[in-house]
Amino acid sequence: MNIRPWLAALGCTLALCSSAAFAVGLLDAYRAARQNDPAFTAARYEREAGQYAADIGRAGLLPNISITGSFARNTGERESTVVNVTQSLDYDDKQAAIVLRQPLFNYESYVRYQQGGVQAAYSDAVFGRKEAELASKLSTAYFDALLALEQLALTESEIAAYGAQRELAERRMKGGEGTLTDIAEAESRLQFAEAGRAEALDRVAVTTRVLQGITGTPMRDLWALHPDFMPTGIEPARLDEWSALAQDNSPEIRARQKALEHASLEVERNRAGHLPQLDFVARAMRAENETISTLNQKSSITAVGVQLNVPLYAGGRVNALTGQAVANRGRAQAELALAVNEVMVEVERQFFAVQTGVSKVAAYRKAVDASVVAVTGNKRGMAAGIRTNTDVLDAERLMFVARRDFARARYEFLVSTLQLKAAAGVLSEKAIAEIQALLVPGS
Repeated sequence: MNIRPWLAALGCTLALCSSAAFAVGLLDAYRAARQNDPAFTAARYEREAGQYAADIGRAGLLPNISITGSFARNTGERESTVVNVTQSLDYDDKQAAIVLRQPLFNYESYVRYQQGGVQAAYSDAVFGRKEAELASKLSTAYFDALLALEQLALTESEIAAYGAQRELAERRMKGGEGTLTDIAEAESRLQFAEAGRAEALDRVAVTTRVLQGITGTPMRDLWALHPDFMPTGIEPARLDEWSALAQDNSPEIRARQKALEHASLEVERNRAGHLPQLDFVARAMRAENETISTLNQKSSITAVGVQLNVPLYAGGRVNALTGQAVANRGRAQAELALAVNEVMVEVERQFFAVQTGVSKVAAYRKAVDASVVAVTGNKRGMAAGIRTNTDVLDAERLMFVARRDFARARYEFLVSTLQLKAAAGVLSEKAIAEIQALLVPGS
């Protein structure tokens, strides 16, 4: 059913959202959401912060250079116990030093370096998951808005049909063929349809506002689903192929894998507390009046060497931290297994939703065609005197129910297709563009 005329008719209602509204396709809405959705903006910053983990971890393996300086004014006096002589001991102490420290063997710093790379990869995986969530959320909101518009158009058609049937009943009564019951039945259906229009208008306003909240852009003329669209399936056509795609590409699984890798490295990092550390140290220092015994003296000292630190006992802290890290690694393993199971279940759920969606749309299409024939037949039967006004009204009601179910099934198929790709980790802008090819640009 072509709903584009009703998209224009709804201009006044949807303009309440903003006077700056413009026609927008699914791909345009997706790109706007990437720029304006607050949750996705937060995800971008989260990813950016995560990328610094690699640099932070690398810093522990690189030289550390520092400059220190001090100035102190010392006051005092010295009295002789032999003669009555007092000597002033006031002097200024000045020191400056530059120190270079380069780790030669520091296993903990090396593990931190590895963890930095894992954390950066983890932030990428989390961002990929939120990208898929945004695409799925945006597409669902877009199709919800389109379905609301289509249902409103169907409600208007229903009102027109019941109104025409009421007028026919009134004419038949004036001609001596109809009854007050026929008029009352048609009026009752008409009023129910009027109430349905009020609900449909509410759904249009709500779904449009939800879509606007995601995209940050006021919209009015959405691209409608092509009236002749009939789903034929999805590629690949086998569940095991989708499961394999999910194993390789699912950002949720990848994030949990990186979390497990990080937890395993955390065990190694804590065990490093038992290992010695060896640093290369170079120091250059200049001092003036360093102590009371070196008054009026300046010194320059350069030292180059290695420093070894061998831990002996830390009160059991290293063992406790290692045990804690081992427990956290076990938790990460369990969470990975849980994530794999949940992703596989979601892939299977959406795959079968797509498969059944094809047959549902085909069945509802046949139901719509049959209901149209039934309405035509009942109208002819009423004209011939073998059908009643109630028969026609019932046939029309079934026709509009079939049309609503048909419309809903088509959008549910598209949503399931996108959610299947999201679960498998292959939902991209290209997939959004492929779905947009099934839509008709708004007027």
